[in-house]
Amino acid sequence: MSQQQATLPFGQQKAQNFEQYRGNDAVVEALQQIQSLPQFIYVWGGVYSGKTHLINAFEHHLSQSGFCCFTVDANYLPQVDLIQMLPEGLEYLLLEDVHKLAGDAKAEVALFNLFNFCKARRITLAVFASIHSKSNIWKLPDLVSRLNSGLTLKLNILQGQEALSCIVRQFEVNGIPLDSAVIQYLQTHHSSNYNELYGLFLQVSAESLKLKRKVTVPLLKQIMHQKPGAVDVLKNTEL
Repeated sequence: MSQQQATLPFGQQKAQNFEQYRGNDAVVEALQQIQSLPQFIYVWGGVYSGKTHLINAFEHHLSQSGFCCFTVDANYLPQVDLIQMLPEGLEYLLLEDVHKLAGDAKAEVALFNLFNFCKARRITLAVFASIHSKSNIWKLPDLVSRLNSGLTLKLNILQGQEALSCIVRQFEVNGIPLDSAVIQYLQTHHSSNYNELYGLFLQVSAESLKLKRKVTVPLLKQIMHQKPGAVDVLKNTEL
């Protein structure tokens, strides 16, 4: 069966695959081995660790392999009767941003019920979150037990050349011209941690759009010597 397109509040995902994914090779390899996966999978990693790209790639991989899959933003779980909306013949349910349910009693009960429903129907449930399954933010003991009952996969923040490559792609995705010397400058004058690179990317790109000019080393130096600020006017896509 083919992938199901979500309706109502569920937005379509961007076309991303495992071939485009950078880093966390062990996690990618595990998700690609569909026949070896348990019925519950908990994938977690910090901000900008690549969760959005990974869930899109996993969905694409499942669909290409002929499985019926469905992806839902966890924000809607306490708001709609998701169980009644799932398609017939569903084999894989992917739940994004599950950490947003933690600490909310109603939301945690909804996730608990969804877990039990999927288990009873032999639907593989894969959840993606920014916090560990054993985080003390989770409050419902029975839910915590279930969140730790399957395969837990951790995503690490990209470093070095892989992080720089992803930043280059962010500029491309947002259609912002980039002088080739900029990346060379970053390699020797800035942290290679993707979190820090992405923060700089937001500032430099916003300034580039405002000035309507190409991102150059002089502009980069100017931003790097300013106090960091919260700038988020671009497509916030995890790669």
